[in-house]
Amino acid sequence: GAYDPDPVYNAYLRSWGMDAGNPWEAYANSAEAADGSVVSGWLMENAHLPARVPAEHSETAWITTRAMECMARRAGDNAPWCMHLSYIKPHWPYLAPAPYHSMYDASHVVPASRNDAECLDPNPLYAAFLQERYSLAFSRDEVRNRVIPAYMGLIREVDDHLGRLFAFMDKNDLIDNTMVIFTADHGDYLGDHWLGEKYLFHDPSVRIPMLVRDPRELADVTRGSVRNDLVEMIDLVPTIMDFIAGRDVSGIESHLLQGHSLVPLLTSREPLPWRDAVFSEYDYAYDAARNRLGTPIDDSCATMVFDGRWKFIHVPHHPPLLYDVIEDPSEYHDLGRDPAYAHVVAKMRERLFDWCRKLPSRTTVRTSQINEINKTALSYDYAIDQNIFIGYWNSADIAAEKRKRQTFQAQQDSTN
Repeated sequence: GAYDPDPVYNAYLRSWGMDAGNPWEAYANSAEAADGSVVSGWLMENAHLPARVPAEHSETAWITTRAMECMARRAGDNAPWCMHLSYIKPHWPYLAPAPYHSMYDASHVVPASRNDAECLDPNPLYAAFLQERYSLAFSRDEVRNRVIPAYMGLIREVDDHLGRLFAFMDKNDLIDNTMVIFTADHGDYLGDHWLGEKYLFHDPSVRIPMLVRDPRELADVTRGSVRNDLVEMIDLVPTIMDFIAGRDVSGIESHLLQGHSLVPLLTSREPLPWRDAVFSEYDYAYDAARNRLGTPIDDSCATMVFDGRWKFIHVPHHPPLLYDVIEDPSEYHDLGRDPAYAHVVAKMRERLFDWCRKLPSRTTVRTSQINEINKTALSYDYAIDQNIFIGYWNSADIAAEKRKRQTFQAQQDSTN
């Protein structure tokens, strides 16, 4: 669809003799069966086979090399730079190149985090996703035992190439002046909660790891530690801006950036004023689940709010979901329709509504501009001299406002 029909990785594979109409599909996403026939890596039964692409030319190896080439071009110019090194793996097709395809087997697969009670009278949204093809597949142990070892192999491959990348950075004097953030865009159920893919809000999907290495001495106080503060993905951009430019994003850029810089968390072990909840949204208009539910397209959005204990999911036209992750850390028991927890549902719904009401809408106006406008609005010559009288009861009110503004202006003048 929207992808380039002949991406640059295809040209790279052709340069190494892997020629085909789509080398990425024919080599990185395909394997060879015992009889020598080419089989698709999209079929999960083939996940135990090695990808046709040699490991040194896999997507992970190739993009790591590209990153090092980019860094090498920047070495020595002392200009700030930012790189988004986006590994496609681990990801479907679940197919790893040799030797990563055989490093793990079914004995390394931990049991799925799921409970039979979850499927008894489930919330309609959850029930709809339980019926998705990928959920039905990953609910079978034979699928998990075939796919997850390949998934683990793909993770190991990323680990190895990150080691290669960091060694390169160390050799080229980049490791001590570069912030490194390692995270993911989402988790993967892989059979947890009887689901596949990523499309709901249990911890296997929305609670993802984030590793941050701030090389500065001021971050030594937290080095090697783990924090449990509520963090959102939107915190990454202000964190990077803060690190590169030391810029106070709480003022100038706050009309564009909703997140918070994580630098304060990296440079202090003390409890800090921080957000009291995190949010996540999913638009399921494109999923078969929507058709099963009969939800209007414009209303096919589920929204989660989590405050450290209660995880609440609002679903238009359907009952909410609610989990107590303190008492039920595995999230097996949905309390959203339990009358005993109606007060919690009401509290969390109000918290979600409060968030919706506070989202910034002035995306074209800087905070500093608004401050200046507010100052001008309090000055004597604004609006009143233009015969604009909004909200005044009578002339006495206007006269009182004029006196107040004259006093304010006199204070401003004396300050200046």
